[in-house]
Amino acid sequence: MSELGSRGRIGLIVPSVNTVAEPEMNQMKPEGITVHAARMLIPSDISSLGAFVQMCEVGCRNAAKAVRELATAKVDLYAFAFTAGSFFRGAGWDEEIAKQIATSGLAPCVVTSAAAIEALQVYHVKKVAIVSPYAIANELLKNFVQQKGIEVLSMEGLTLSSAQEEGRQTRATLRHLVQRADVPAAQAILVACTNFATLHSLEELEKSLGKLIISANQATFWAALRRLGIKDKIEGFGRLLKEK
Repeated sequence: MSELGSRGRIGLIVPSVNTVAEPEMNQMKPEGITVHAARMLIPSDISSLGAFVQMCEVGCRNAAKAVRELATAKVDLYAFAFTAGSFFRGAGWDEEIAKQIATSGLAPCVVTSAAAIEALQVYHVKKVAIVSPYAIANELLKNFVQQKGIEVLSMEGLTLSSAQEEGRQTRATLRHLVQRADVPAAQAILVACTNFATLHSLEELEKSLGKLIISANQATFWAALRRLGIKDKIEGFGRLLKEK
């Protein structure tokens, strides 16, 4: 049996409203990995695109405090688990925020939006459908994905007024959105938002649709493990963690 944290300590940076990322990350972790979270204070209003962007801006500014706190624990890697906060400014911002965190925190950093793209790329996906709990920002997400060289064929999302509501959606809601987003030409479906529970639906959805599903927390944790040099094949949470 591996000692606690002997294979790696992951510093998880999450928005203050997020109630999904921590439990999902802890469910995926293999023996010897520990996950330690700090929160970025954000406003919760996502009722308009302007409010959504403001949420992202505030969260990214407040990331520095979370990094300082986690740095005192001497974590081995940071996971910036704020999907929107890493795509809202377009391609390039994901790399910039990762660099800022790695420089100030003195450890490597993976960010959710970049991890999702990397996961799609290892499967050579060129055409994708998108699902999110924030339809108001789907165009921003589409632009980011397409700037990374992947064509977006369809999009589905929820219309919510607050970010807290993202973390209170049912499996049935996720299944309905994924089924509506799926089109024959899409090679995979990308489910955005680390505050949108997906983990226990991934296997079922992949089997029923016959195609790859990449979700935010799954991709983030996969990228974090691989960056730490851990290549364990983890069952039960979709193809990505058990195949790549």
